[in-house]
Amino acid sequence: MLLGLAAVAAAGATFLPFSELLIRLAPGQPQTAYVTSGWSTHFGGAKDEHGPLFGIPIVVMAAVVLMGVRWRKVAFAGAAGLAGVTGMLFVYLLNAISFHQEGNIAIDPALQAGFGNGIWVLISAVVLAFGAVVVHPDD
Repeated sequence: MLLGLAAVAAAGATFLPFSELLIRLAPGQPQTAYVTSGWSTHFGGAKDEHGPLFGIPIVVMAAVVLMGVRWRKVAFAGAAGLAGVTGMLFVYLLNAISFHQEGNIAIDPALQAGFGNGIWVLISAVVLAFGAVVVHPDD
């Protein structure tokens, strides 16, 4: 049950924003949102056709977590894989957000950057998956 919940949470997180950046491209213009999710990156209303698809490895690892309902070792491998993917994504986002911190770019001193809800749901799914492995009955 907990493994299923962790898998659903991880897969669901891919549809939420992982990071959000608000930037003004020219003085006097409204800020434009740059949002990254597991399946797309949007800049304003335009979709970046070459954005990374973080959702693929997350969903694959969520499927492995779900298969772990039957075997504890598979559950542990899935939780570890999900943790690895989440760690990689977190470092990527941390690097991007650190570079774009408030006032870091001369074009827009009011620039705002931060983590979206998706990354926190994904981290929670990892914690839940490892918790589920601990209470999983032995094979």
